Amino acid sequence: MATNRFGRICTVAAALLMLGGCDNLLDVSDPQNFTDEDLDLALDAVANGVEGELHGSYDNLVYFSALLGDEWQHTGTWSGWDDVDHGRVRYAQSPVDGTFDGLLRARFASQDAQERFTRVLEAGASSSPLMAQVMTVEGLVDLILAEHFCEAPQGPGGAAISDAQMYQQAITKLQAAQVVATASGPRRGIDYALVAQAGIARAHLMLGNFSQAATAAQAVPTSFTYEAIYTSSAVRNDIVFLATVGFNNAGGMREKWWSAVDVPGRKLRDPWTSELDGRVGIRNDAGVLGVDGITPYFSQWKYTGLASRIEIVGGREMRLIEAEVHWRNNAFPQAMAVLNALRADAGLSSVANPGTSAGVFDILLSERFAENFMEGHRTNDLYRFNLFGPMVAAGAFNSPTTGGTSIAQRAIKFPLSDNEASANPNIADDVAQRCSPTLP
Repeated sequence: MATNRFGRICTVAAALLMLGGCDNLLDVSDPQNFTDEDLDLALDAVANGVEGELHGSYDNLVYFSALLGDEWQHTGTWSGWDDVDHGRVRYAQSPVDGTFDGLLRARFASQDAQERFTRVLEAGASSSPLMAQVMTVEGLVDLILAEHFCEAPQGPGGAAISDAQMYQQAITKLQAAQVVATASGPRRGIDYALVAQAGIARAHLMLGNFSQAATAAQAVPTSFTYEAIYTSSAVRNDIVFLATVGFNNAGGMREKWWSAVDVPGRKLRDPWTSELDGRVGIRNDAGVLGVDGITPYFSQWKYTGLASRIEIVGGREMRLIEAEVHWRNNAFPQAMAVLNALRADAGLSSVANPGTSAGVFDILLSERFAENFMEGHRTNDLYRFNLFGPMVAAGAFNSPTTGGTSIAQRAIKFPLSDNEASANPNIADDVAQRCSPTLP
């Protein structure tokens, strides 16, 4: 499969361009001898480059997640995408290895930057917005690894730990980042203390720490968003480039959604009111097929240009966390109030409280799909609610009670990269010891 490898190889340098930090980075006497001292004089660019490493991997992770879950299906000719689409993801055979490796590079870049900032800034590092930025990135990488991969190395050269352990590690790192971010204040208009707060809330939810999740989520305003940034050239949004009408039609909406698409409106119809849901953009042009020349092409239409941004954490997700905790506590009126507030803000009518756990859950899951559409969270929802088999096999809109036959041995998370195991002496490069194709 050919992807935007050229841009990925140069992610750091390109990220500096998109984050506005490279004005002085290349202003050195001999660009062939770019030294540590030069980097120490360009700390701003170093911090931006760390963040760019994360952003450069995130779009790839989102499209692989969409293929593994029930958002997308493969409509092209790439064997790797077809394997993910059908859940044929095994350790040492995973097309997601490059994305995993990119996330580890982002984590290492963050750790290296922290060492540099501590050396150069000395005591000032503990209140530096640059340090807050890169520490937050490190915590986010661990959070993202936990959400999508069944295991990952604890650190450079470290042993593999489970997704649950990685969530806990993410909380620890994000809390440390938050201390520095609170002392330093926002940087480039981004409040990294809030970014860390949102990440902590998500990690607590995934660990089953529901009270802590709700408390953390409440501190994040609904309007808050932290996004991965792309450009139309160096570090483009590969969701658009590889699988969006007008570019390359290699991945389209899974067939289960086709009947709910309003073709003229280029949106999905809300399952509860049949109103057009502006949060779920889907485009189906007459006669347009996937790259395979067979499959009718229903393109995602949330991201329409190569520079379209992707939310990594945000305030609306925090409201969904609060609603989920209410649901788990059988506080159905409170859960529905939160969900209906989000719907109203999206221009949709309210939905009556079903008054049952199953009924509120269906609405919650539907709202999570709409709010987090093509942001990399749907597959993890199917995993954590044990919906993988029925949702993908039967095409039930949101409920496992709609019927369907489970798919045996379908991957439900991605394995760690065999590149990491091959290079890391503390991880066994052994299929029998790795966690694919499924988790217990």
